[in-house]
Amino acid sequence: MIEDITVVIAIGGEGSRLKKISGEIPKPLFPICGISTLERALNELDKYGFKKVILSTCFRKELFTDFIKNNTFNFDKLIIFEEEFPLGECGCLWKIQDQLSSKTLFINGDLIFSLDFKKLCAFDKNLSSDITLVTHPSSHPEDSDMISAPNGSFVEKLFLKNRDYREDKFKPLLGFAGISLFETSIIDEFKLLKNQNKYNLFGFLIKKAFENKKKIFSYNTSEYIKDMGTEKRYLEVTKAINKNILEMKNYSNSQKALFIDRDNTLIECNINNYILCKDEIKFLDKNIEKLAKLSTGFSVVSIVTNQPQIAMNKLSLEELESINNYIIHYCRAKSLLIDTVVWCPHHPHKGYDSENKILKTDCFCRKPKPGMLLQLAYERNIDLKSSLFVGDSYVDEEASKSAGCSFINILNL
Repeated sequence: MIEDITVVIAIGGEGSRLKKISGEIPKPLFPICGISTLERALNELDKYGFKKVILSTCFRKELFTDFIKNNTFNFDKLIIFEEEFPLGECGCLWKIQDQLSSKTLFINGDLIFSLDFKKLCAFDKNLSSDITLVTHPSSHPEDSDMISAPNGSFVEKLFLKNRDYREDKFKPLLGFAGISLFETSIIDEFKLLKNQNKYNLFGFLIKKAFENKKKIFSYNTSEYIKDMGTEKRYLEVTKAINKNILEMKNYSNSQKALFIDRDNTLIECNINNYILCKDEIKFLDKNIEKLAKLSTGFSVVSIVTNQPQIAMNKLSLEELESINNYIIHYCRAKSLLIDTVVWCPHHPHKGYDSENKILKTDCFCRKPKPGMLLQLAYERNIDLKSSLFVGDSYVDEEASKSAGCSFINILNL
């Protein structure tokens, strides 16, 4: 499957934001801890068995030619496409279309990353996705391309980085990480505009595909992916590399997870009541502070919560996503870096007015059953024996015991 994918790495930019450090050396060729960003990317792709890679260059293109001549990789084809003039992030795709396979993996050239591409490709194939966007919670949503996926994976809204973030009534959580996998045939459906010569992948190709009802999915990962293109981020990725964080967080290695209950652990919620809007939220700051300190020993942090009000038709998936995003943004601002949230929408008791009968079922995901923990373990290669659940009730404790992980009551933390 991986062998049939063509990888395109966009490395044509001038890298003006990093010039105080990199000088006239293009960002992808500037060494970090002795190895350039481009070499790291190619090593990662080589490790997973990709066979064909195209590098799209423009600024100081001759340096990339020298780089390829002076290094050896195991790809069947490693091709340099030289742009005559800057085509922007993805403008090259229409120029090299005849060299692409049926699937294209597109990677921004200033990314430092370590990703289990086998899991990404399996996710894409299982959903018959037209476009799969690699996403993660953004630390700077105000200037990021963002998405909304109320059901957890299907993208229902796009938020482009050139928007006025202050006008966002819905505060998105997941940002586009700069890696995408898509059907190459999509390129042919959207022609380049005559009055435009610089093309952004998210703002043009993804936006056009979304407007034309293509199936776009979010692959939310806690693996390490970071743009090294500013002085601050350059220093951050240097620290991460020195601490071996990239390899540790890759899903090919088992992960140690911190699972956190939501209601009465992170926020107040009276028994038999349900949080139905953001205005009802009261944060338990002392709990959040304790959990923030605890979380530094874990590679994945996830909220795990029962939300039966979905089955009761008291809350929509969009409203639940908005509430959860609000909680996660708040927690992340207090150094509790939550990666994801899983929720059970079901409720076992039938016969109520306005209920969603499809969701009124005795499921395997509703705590105290362990379904949500097992789902996360499968998706993110989590070692449950080394993981911990922090909650406030016996249903959290029972779920953790059934899944094989440890439990601490938040009152005892």
